[in-house]
Amino acid sequence: MIRCIPKGLCSWNYRLHAGGHSARIEINWTSEQGALEIDGERYEIQKHGPLSGHWTLTAGSKQLASAKKISAFTRTIELDTESGTVTLSAESAFGRTMLLAGAGFDAVIAPAHPFTRRASITGTIGDFRTVCFAFWLTVLLWRRAAQSSHS
Repeated sequence: MIRCIPKGLCSWNYRLHAGGHSARIEINWTSEQGALEIDGERYEIQKHGPLSGHWTLTAGSKQLASAKKISAFTRTIELDTESGTVTLSAESAFGRTMLLAGAGFDAVIAPAHPFTRRASITGTIGDFRTVCFAFWLTVLLWRRAAQSSHS
């Protein structure tokens, strides 16, 4: 199990802890870009255009993974990683729980309860870096939903 703890009460940035791994998840305040710091190594996440549903995970000049939102009307994202294709999708139309499947993954990303940002990732987790990228995308979807409900 991976524990996902927000850095503060109103923060969209997280710390992840699992066994011998740790990570920091950062989402830029004004854009849908950010960074991951996994076991001391820094990775950048870039969005390709303001209306695009395409992100890449890079280390230096090397692209390690990419993610594309399948449709503007669903919460399904396909990740192309070094180990294969992984799908991140909503468990239901209204909940925040996300499912991660494919390329060594059969995992669930779920909030601890409906009124918190704390979460956990359980199940079969293939690659820690990929699950961190998937969690970053999940938090981005949660942030979008929170912002649209406050409008």
